[in-house]
Amino acid sequence: MVKKKNKKGRGAEKTAQKMAKKSKKEEGMEDLEAMIAEFKQMDKKKTEFYEEKCTKPSPRCNLTVSVHPEKDELLFFGGEYDTGHKTYVYNDLFAYSIKKNEWTQQFVPNPPPRRCAHQAITLARDGGQMWVFGGEFASPTHSKFYHYKDLWVLGFKSKTWEQVNAPGGPSARSGHRMIGFKKQFLVFGGFHESSTNFVYFNDLHSFDLTAYQWSKLTPNGNGPSPRSACHLLPTSTGVLILGGYSKVKLKKDVDKGTAHDDMFLLEPETLPKEGPVIKWKWGKVKESGEKPSSRSSYGITPIGGNRAVMFGGVFDEDEDDEINSVFYNTMHCLDLSSFRWFPFKLRQGRTGKPGKKDKVDAVAGNGDEENAPENDCEESEIPETADKEKNLVWVPCGRMNPLIVAKGGYLYLYGGAFEEDDKQVTLNDLWSLNLKNPTTWNQVFESDDTSKDWQESDSSSSDEEGKADEACGAEDEECDSKQHPNVVLHESFDCYWARSSEHWLELMSDAADEDTPADKIREAAEDMARANYKLEKKEMKRKMEKEKTDS
Repeated sequence: MVKKKNKKGRGAEKTAQKMAKKSKKEEGMEDLEAMIAEFKQMDKKKTEFYEEKCTKPSPRCNLTVSVHPEKDELLFFGGEYDTGHKTYVYNDLFAYSIKKNEWTQQFVPNPPPRRCAHQAITLARDGGQMWVFGGEFASPTHSKFYHYKDLWVLGFKSKTWEQVNAPGGPSARSGHRMIGFKKQFLVFGGFHESSTNFVYFNDLHSFDLTAYQWSKLTPNGNGPSPRSACHLLPTSTGVLILGGYSKVKLKKDVDKGTAHDDMFLLEPETLPKEGPVIKWKWGKVKESGEKPSSRSSYGITPIGGNRAVMFGGVFDEDEDDEINSVFYNTMHCLDLSSFRWFPFKLRQGRTGKPGKKDKVDAVAGNGDEENAPENDCEESEIPETADKEKNLVWVPCGRMNPLIVAKGGYLYLYGGAFEEDDKQVTLNDLWSLNLKNPTTWNQVFESDDTSKDWQESDSSSSDEEGKADEACGAEDEECDSKQHPNVVLHESFDCYWARSSEHWLELMSDAADEDTPADKIREAAEDMARANYKLEKKEMKRKMEKEKTDS
């Protein structure tokens, strides 16, 4: 059985390598690589570290949130925003100060290229570090993908990004998972996709943080099947791997997806006195308790006490060639020693700030589970006779791909997405929950309304109409400013340019002659963005003065 697993893993890697070579030959891939190179040139213009106070990050999915190892800060990196008509990809870095309750955007020289579906972990080494591996860059039409296999480290003390060029690492991929373990970190799974095919991985790699070397691991026993978007959690004896998603091709243009609900334990066979663990073994875990219903794309994080908390997720049900999606906002707790599940229930209370569509009943739940969230993994129940009108609590709405982390006795939840009719709504709200006294969620920042941005486009004619509309310049007052990324109140131009530059560069590239130098396109794009920025700021000021006058 082990040999079959390893053989399948090697086959997946070979397939991915062939796909990577083939994708470079696909029509338009040269443009994609040129776009990435253009963004790299833009990033080289910033040679010194600086930071600015700003609003929360713009709406996006498939970013990473990490806990600063030495400060009360949460770090947000990268991600993508899909409007249905166009995709934006980012490589900006934001820090949220828990004590000050404020955001700053950090401009660090030589950042990784723009990406999403990557992985990032923070380590308390050399003044603190954040390591980033892999991910993907999607074309504006979300039809072509460039997968990364690069490794980067951000030094919090030196305030610099550095690309680590170590051979023998994992192949290019996204949707993988990464976790630190003693003096190494592990990378597992993921997928590689081209416009015509895809492959999922179940290979395991280790990076030695002392020697800066990659090693491919071949644990004994039967491990997980190929998958992406699974979760890695630390246990007292090793690493727990649970869940994930994969799909198989049934026939041309027909795929079938699977949400995995199995669980495996990866443990060292021996613990060396020095250096990373090389010999590992797989073990299948037998779960118990009230296991959550089948779902994928949920968030889960360790909260101390050898336990982890899970929130949200989505279940897709195929019915007559239609996919019906159920988005969850319930919570569950997992004991990382006994692997026993039970609901995480909020205690009675009615505090905190509600958000749109976020009111649920502490007794009745949200309709997707029989039980609502439970307090810090204890099994106390809210009495069935409780007065429902007096025991309302506020819970983030159901969503997929929420990002959750624990810091200082609090659980923090950021963003995610859900579907509303035919629209995908991308969230950028921030919530906190006191794990010591979990009466209700506190909405720290509300989400922007992104439903109006969704522009589903199914035909080539509508694509051409969209391009024609976008050709309108920012200085043309007859141009609808909603065609361009909106300026946020109190946002500096540097912050605005960092998150919207892709939009302006594409506009200028389409309008420019073929022999126009890249630096001239950059300058014109920045001038156009600045003009739109000033125009919107002027309009904001006019509205604020009018409101003061009216009041």
